[in-house]
Amino acid sequence: METKIGFLKFLIYFNILFCFHCHENKAEDPIPKANKGFLDLRNYSLNNDSIIPLAGEWKFYWKEFIPPEENNNEKNQKFIFKQSPSVWNDTNFYGEKIGSFGYASYQLNIQLAPNSESLAIYVPDLGTAYKLFVNGEEVSKAGIISVTKEFSKPQYLPQTVILPKSDRLNIVIHISNYQNLWGGYWYPIELGKAENIIRNKQFELLFSITISATAGVMACYNLLLYAFRRKELSPLLFAIHCLCILLRTLTTGERFGHIFFPDLSWEFLNRLEYLSIFISVPILYEFLYHFSPNQFWKRFGHYFNFPIYLMCLFIIFTPNFVYAKILNPILVYCFLVLIPCWMFLLVIGITKKKQGAWVLFLGYFGLMATNVNDILLTFGLIQSVYLIPFGQFFIIVSQSILVSKQFSNSFTKSENLTLQLKSLVTSTQRILSSSNITNAISVTLDILRNYNYQNKLTSILLYDQAQEHWNLYCLQENERLKVTQVESVFEIHSQIVDFTAMSEIQFIGENLYIPIYQNEKPNLILDVPSKPFKQKDTDVDWIKGIAYALSLSLLNIQRQNREKLAIIGELSSEIAHDISHHIIILQNIIKNFNDKDDHDSHTKAVKEIESLTNLTLDILEFSKNKIILDLQELNMNDYFLNIKEDLKLFFENTNIKLEFSIQTDLTMKFDPLRIRRVFLNIAKNALEAMNGNGLFKISIEVESNSLYMIFRDEGPGFTEEIKKSFYHSEIVSNKSMGNGFGLSIVRKIIHAHNGQIFLDSNENHGARITIILPIG
Repeated sequence: METKIGFLKFLIYFNILFCFHCHENKAEDPIPKANKGFLDLRNYSLNNDSIIPLAGEWKFYWKEFIPPEENNNEKNQKFIFKQSPSVWNDTNFYGEKIGSFGYASYQLNIQLAPNSESLAIYVPDLGTAYKLFVNGEEVSKAGIISVTKEFSKPQYLPQTVILPKSDRLNIVIHISNYQNLWGGYWYPIELGKAENIIRNKQFELLFSITISATAGVMACYNLLLYAFRRKELSPLLFAIHCLCILLRTLTTGERFGHIFFPDLSWEFLNRLEYLSIFISVPILYEFLYHFSPNQFWKRFGHYFNFPIYLMCLFIIFTPNFVYAKILNPILVYCFLVLIPCWMFLLVIGITKKKQGAWVLFLGYFGLMATNVNDILLTFGLIQSVYLIPFGQFFIIVSQSILVSKQFSNSFTKSENLTLQLKSLVTSTQRILSSSNITNAISVTLDILRNYNYQNKLTSILLYDQAQEHWNLYCLQENERLKVTQVESVFEIHSQIVDFTAMSEIQFIGENLYIPIYQNEKPNLILDVPSKPFKQKDTDVDWIKGIAYALSLSLLNIQRQNREKLAIIGELSSEIAHDISHHIIILQNIIKNFNDKDDHDSHTKAVKEIESLTNLTLDILEFSKNKIILDLQELNMNDYFLNIKEDLKLFFENTNIKLEFSIQTDLTMKFDPLRIRRVFLNIAKNALEAMNGNGLFKISIEVESNSLYMIFRDEGPGFTEEIKKSFYHSEIVSNKSMGNGFGLSIVRKIIHAHNGQIFLDSNENHGARITIILPIG
């Protein structure tokens, strides 16, 4: 980028030196001028690279189309000697003050050196239709000349004409003008060696084509940039400015627009020429403001541009002789007010080190310098060459560099943001995976210290709601977390800071404080060094992301702690329920003891006591997330008959009808106490689901070397939420055929036997549990 800026400086310096060089050459080697209608070039060699303008005193015939022959004095036409090139407006012709419209003839005799090489002339725009004769022969024309407006037709058509070999040239020009405010021989006809004239015009033609192509390509390119990124206005402004340059190039200089589009009216193309100049002015200044914003132009810019807006309206809705009258006052306003104003604003931008201010200044200076040069040259105040194409080239190059630099910075920023986003995602994952508050804070401090703050002290302030005070956390050199209780109001760098009242990010001394709110009060504040944030706003966003991640992690840890407490409470309730059904059985056994003292009741009591002992083991195993089985090989028919008797005793004094079907007499290995617990847990939940009334069915059968245990009830059935919780190993509080801690134990016992358990039901139509255990 520095290379491009240096290159632009070189072009502008070269242009200035070139202008001075041109002026010095003109002063040292003055170009001969016509005197009283005669130009003597006998002592001026045209065989070198010199090209001279046909300027000086021409014979001027108002309202006469004189014969093109040299000897026409016998007709005694009235004429005056008029300095040309210049417009004929306000010329005093024998007491008549000439206005804008009319027709006239210009005549100039040129005496050449003997044996001059082949010569040529370049004929620019003449206002606004003409015929040109050399030694009585018509050599070029543009439009249709006429003594009346009805038959005249204006046209701009620059031409190069090869002259006949002769030592004397008689040039006669017939000009008519009924459309433009300015009429006459405007711009100088250039005379020189034919190859020099052709070569110079080819260079100007090539340069104009280059400017047109460059402006067109840059306009299309920046329109595409704007189409893909509409939030950024600079490409659109640059595209419009390039289109204005393209239109100006087509309607001035070599007049490509008049040549390529002959069906378009002269009036329309002339309006485009003026509009391309004045529309580009506010567009250019909006572009400059976009890169070098300032409060002055934001507040007063539209007022400064108002005369330009007014000029554009005049160009669109009024004829040429109207809007051309206010052209000069508007130009004076631009060069005395707008141009110096923005020069001053850009200089201020440079002093404030605003990005791109130097590039804007150099491009703007180059454009304005070439405009001033061409205006002074047009009014004949200086001797130079037309440089506006170079100025257009300068502004395109400077703006292209600026837009390219802006998008390059955007891409770089995008890459940096991508890296920061990846870092933020990784850091957030680390923080959110913390198991407790101390670990979350330690991880956060480690991330902050290793991001941009090596050997810098960072800390975290966390409000303890239970104790109603602030705790200050920081990492010591030994990587241990230090916690210090601090007051909510204390002095930092001679400034009183109240953490409870901190509402936004604050820079205090050399530190940045970022508060995170909870319940409309700050409960977390990050204290980090402020130096990295003075120039990079993206770092502030990154650190805010870390702060929010920590806040979310702390909330998540608090929620998990609350859930753990809720689970503990729920487990306590489930344990009480599980103990209760064993107590029910023991109560029934004790009742039988009172009725009769038999050995069978004693055995059942011992069995229930063993079940209670097994329940305590289950609780321990559940907390350790594992179950250790006591496998025994038992006859399934005998075992399940005992289970049936236990369930009959369990459902005693209820309205539950038990149907127990055993269709196997095989033996297999399993843990008898754990499987009995499965039956009792499912029976207990069925009892609660049916509110003590209904049918409870159990079917035991063998198929394909697997034992099937199928349980059915007439309760409300399983909801989708219960099924989802069961298969995801969660505990829910609703009762419906075995969920909660009881069904969680059932699932663990079955999985410990390498079995499977399935829940199935239609809601409000009963529940079904299927357990499959492998045999062998």
